[in-house]
Amino acid sequence: MFSMTDVMIDALWILALAGVFATFSYTDWLRHEQKGRWRDQWGLPRFLVPFNASLIAFCVGVGLSGAMAYAPDPWWQTTIWAVLALLFGGQTYAAWRFASTMGWETPIDGKSPTKGDHEKQDAGFVESAE
Repeated sequence: MFSMTDVMIDALWILALAGVFATFSYTDWLRHEQKGRWRDQWGLPRFLVPFNASLIAFCVGVGLSGAMAYAPDPWWQTTIWAVLALLFGGQTYAAWRFASTMGWETPIDGKSPTKGDHEKQDAGFVESAE
């Protein structure tokens, strides 16, 4: 039988995957509203913070699920999930701190795409396609 603890741990990583999908869905909707491109969205804290937070929850959920199973996973697998959760935590914290000082719409890499760059890239793509 399943215990309530098992159900809650499994719900954690399942909800974390839902968070990843929700982050992509919201970013896609916003990208469409702003007439932007996906590559412009990857470096924005608006995308990175919820995406990485969802990945933290996923790593914690899978790690706990394996560690607390009837036949527990080896210690090194749990350690890998914990290290991944800590790495995603560091990325989340860094993106959140950046956003709190520079704004949620400021790319972390410092490059802000201009409309002229998009037109040049798109024109170059059209010319090379012909």
